[in-house]
Amino acid sequence: MIRENILVGIDFTRKLFRSRYMLRMMAVRELKSTYVGSAFGVAWAVISPLFQLLIYGIIFGVFFNARPAPGYGTDSYMLYLLCGLVPWLFFSQTVSATSRSVSNNFSLVKKAVGFPSEILPVVTVISNLLSHAISLVILMVIIHFMHGLQPASPLVFVYLLFISLFAVGLGWALSGAAVFLRDIEQVLSLALMGWFFFTPILYSPEMAGPYKPILMINPLYHMVDGYRMALLAGQPIHWGQVAYLGGVALAALAVGGVSFRKMKPWFAELL
Repeated sequence: MIRENILVGIDFTRKLFRSRYMLRMMAVRELKSTYVGSAFGVAWAVISPLFQLLIYGIIFGVFFNARPAPGYGTDSYMLYLLCGLVPWLFFSQTVSATSRSVSNNFSLVKKAVGFPSEILPVVTVISNLLSHAISLVILMVIIHFMHGLQPASPLVFVYLLFISLFAVGLGWALSGAAVFLRDIEQVLSLALMGWFFFTPILYSPEMAGPYKPILMINPLYHMVDGYRMALLAGQPIHWGQVAYLGGVALAALAVGGVSFRKMKPWFAELL
């Protein structure tokens, strides 16, 4: 099994390298198509998190008087919330979109001889990374004026790298499974809703009390915490978090890659 995972990884890496120009062009095209015909265009990358910030901020920050836990370097619940929402929205929107990446490109999969369909989830992740970059820049500007940007802020890209690899692995597994089972999108929607509330975005992890170790099994816990510690507290990388994220990402890549490779021969017939 380990040998098979290594061979699949090497094979996928070669295909991605050979298809790097196609990856770049398709990612830009997908980003444009996401906002084509939209009155606000890429501004939706900013409007969406700000709208959710307003709703959750009023409900939890005003009605329930939620506050950040000590150690995050701020007393502002809005900043604390925004630093959790931005990475979560990147992950949830990316995973949701990658699950449809093969089905939505059925003409390429069926008609383009030798087309490397394994690049489709990767294209979606790259496209969403470009959109996330806009949200991240706006987030840093807001933090700069409201709190002061920390020297450790660029460390968020370490967490972003591993959660992006995790999303690719999930994308391979989900996009392949969606060809066989069309209910995947609905099941994933419910799973992401539950995942959101089991990630300490709206609340402090300390509120979980003795159940906090259970929350820490969630890789998104470490991504959200990493963003907050880098952007707000200015803390260096927590290597335990990064090691855990890296292990989860590599496991997802291995499982997703192997499962995609086994399902791929059936795609043309079922689409």
